[in-house]
Amino acid sequence: MTGGIPPDPAATGGEQCDHFIAMYSRYYDEVLRYAWRRVGPDYAAEVVSETFTVAWRRAGELPEHELPWLYTVARNIIANRRRAEERQEHLLTALAETVRTEPDHADAVTRRQAAVEALQSLSPDDRELVRLVAWDGLDARGAAAVLGCSAAAVHVRLHRLRKRLSRTLGSSIRTEARP
Repeated sequence: MTGGIPPDPAATGGEQCDHFIAMYSRYYDEVLRYAWRRVGPDYAAEVVSETFTVAWRRAGELPEHELPWLYTVARNIIANRRRAEERQEHLLTALAETVRTEPDHADAVTRRQAAVEALQSLSPDDRELVRLVAWDGLDARGAAAVLGCSAAAVHVRLHRLRKRLSRTLGSSIRTEARP
């Protein structure tokens, strides 16, 4: 492997490619049933797709007993997704708590919903930036390292995000800079 790019089994020889196709045909339904039981129909196909993508990338390194390995990969993908969902829920809860300024429960619920909708309206890249700064506590330099851009670009993006969220939510969120 060079530069972190996994080898393409099709380019390294037809035997690996044929083996992968046979494995895919043999185990697709079993991995799908495994995923279906754990995450339901809405996400099962995506888990299977990601599982076989990992298998494709590691075609030259597959263990002798492939099905248990495929189940392990699927299990890890599901666990990663659940952790990401938990982090997002914690972030939304934390954001909602910063929005809450009045003791009136109805106002708090309304503002929390507005904050959730405002976050969900952001692009995935912008949501990731918000998570890195607001939830993970990174400064602009740290967020820039994770995102692969300059700290100045992070500052500009944060400024624009704060303005956009402030307009969306009105005066119910703080717009002070953290980094």
